[in-house]
Amino acid sequence: MEEEQKAESIEKPEEKKVLVDDTKKDNTFNSNKEEKEPSDESKTIDELVAKDQQIISTDSRFKKPIIKIEGVNKSFKVGNEWVKILKDINLEIYPREFVVILGPSGCGKSTLLNTIIGLEKPSTGKVTVRGHDITNYTLDQLSQFRLKKYGVVYQKPDWIKSLSVIENVALPLAITDIPKKYRHNRAIDLLRKLKIDHRAYYAPSELSGGQQQRATIARALINNPWIIVSDEPTGNLDSESAAVVMDIFRGLNEDSKRTIIMVTHNIDYVHYATRTVYMRDGEILNKKINI
Repeated sequence: MEEEQKAESIEKPEEKKVLVDDTKKDNTFNSNKEEKEPSDESKTIDELVAKDQQIISTDSRFKKPIIKIEGVNKSFKVGNEWVKILKDINLEIYPREFVVILGPSGCGKSTLLNTIIGLEKPSTGKVTVRGHDITNYTLDQLSQFRLKKYGVVYQKPDWIKSLSVIENVALPLAITDIPKKYRHNRAIDLLRKLKIDHRAYYAPSELSGGQQQRATIARALINNPWIIVSDEPTGNLDSESAAVVMDIFRGLNEDSKRTIIMVTHNIDYVHYATRTVYMRDGEILNKKINI
């Protein structure tokens, strides 16, 4: 690929503010099976979609999408049958949006997210990320692209248990030739901004669930990625820790101008989004932008 693995080659978002700029205040991240009868959750989503259909976008036409999904279908073989999980998905995501993909369990939202980051290849259709058609990338190309352009936060952090928190956070840089001193300084600065630097040299298992998720967000930001993607990031957290994590995501979007895509079944998180994409049975029910 054209990217060289040098410290200066890590591409930054288009915003002027750099996340690790020491001139910024420490509060950077603290911004204010098919059923015969639809479930209560589905009924609530229907109500939200009905309201959302009345919203008219005024600004998307003035931007180029950072992600463009065109005619994407995805099927998996279950036994002797093929089951279609994604059905003709067409979606554009724009720079600096906070997009929440909302829907009940099994609706295809995680598969859609994995398709966006290249962990799943569409059966048909195309995924373009900032002009890069990743659909036909090799596994190695996808791995390098994901490492440099995405920051990923999952519900359950995936740690190397033999490494400290700061070593885990710096790991995406450790597999490049970026100097160790830079990796350390970058990691500790992110941990400090997320108010978890006092646990930098602890084992991940010694952190609470909320602390681990904050450290995971720090690791997702280590390469200064274009896009932050997250799959049910608060699923294992208590309500207080979940609120802290969601406020961090809001701050990343509002203050640091990060593009964020979050998958969730939690309807309460709609108000964090600049746009909500509602899904059911592998289909998108709406595509409008909140204004």
